[in-house]
Amino acid sequence: MSRYGLRSRLTGVAQANSINYWFGGGFASIPFTVTGGNEEQTISSYKYHIFTTSSTLTITSGSKSCDILVVGAGGGAGAFHGGGGGAGAIEGSSFYQSQTLSSNCTVTIGALGSGGTVGGRGSAGGDSSFAGTSTITAKGGGGGGSAYLTPTNGGSGGGTGQSGHSAGTASGSNTFAGGTSGGNGQGGGGGGGATAVGNNANNNTAGSGGEGKTLTVIDANLTSGNFTSFSGMTVISSGGGGGSEGGSAAGGGTGAGSGTSVTSTGGNAVSFGSGGGGGGYNGGNGGDGGNGKGGLVIVRYLA
Repeated sequence: MSRYGLRSRLTGVAQANSINYWFGGGFASIPFTVTGGNEEQTISSYKYHIFTTSSTLTITSGSKSCDILVVGAGGGAGAFHGGGGGAGAIEGSSFYQSQTLSSNCTVTIGALGSGGTVGGRGSAGGDSSFAGTSTITAKGGGGGGSAYLTPTNGGSGGGTGQSGHSAGTASGSNTFAGGTSGGNGQGGGGGGGATAVGNNANNNTAGSGGEGKTLTVIDANLTSGNFTSFSGMTVISSGGGGGSEGGSAAGGGTGAGSGTSVTSTGGNAVSFGSGGGGGGYNGGNGGDGGNGKGGLVIVRYLA
């Protein structure tokens, strides 16, 4: 049989991680050639593409099974006895979802939720998404409430401001509701995190934010030593802490913003998908809420 006849008979044979072509008397694999992301690193047996801004995963040749992690942005906190911002969702019960990719994929990173001002609530974090063979979407965290306004729902819900409104509810994977205030004289509730609800305020003590998910629990290679994108981070998707009046403010989950009391603006989140800290009482309409942190997308595959 001629090599052309053999090639014809073998056309269409599936390979899990490559496409075959005829080369020099035999079949070889078309390499999987990919670019994209704010940071590309090969760690251990995996190649990683880390996206912290919206962009495209560009595939110029080959086909391969890839793991995809999508994290929504954190919500902003409320001003004036403000509730903490909720954490963005980490989509997928096992964090990574697998898709076989062979063409360009659009990556959208959710924008951070802004803290409330002049007695306003925080804005919700934006949704992040990865459009491959199907679209994976992770909801942004809910905005924290203020003394006047209710919090918003999201991935994890925002915490309630001083007024005692209902807490923000959760939707999506690895998400929890925000905490409540309980009424006048108490601080704001904490925003929900990826592993715990936001805590309720009690006796003029604000509620702390729900804890997020430790990066190395998701993937042992996700450390600041391996990726500059994670500098200063050990946890993602934590809820922000609640603000207070004359009592005690509350800390956020690891990497989220802490609430403040009396005069200050709430703390900004520093880890991906985490919520801002609630603003305190500052006379008039009080201190502003802290900002959340933007979302994240990771694509990895065997190198």
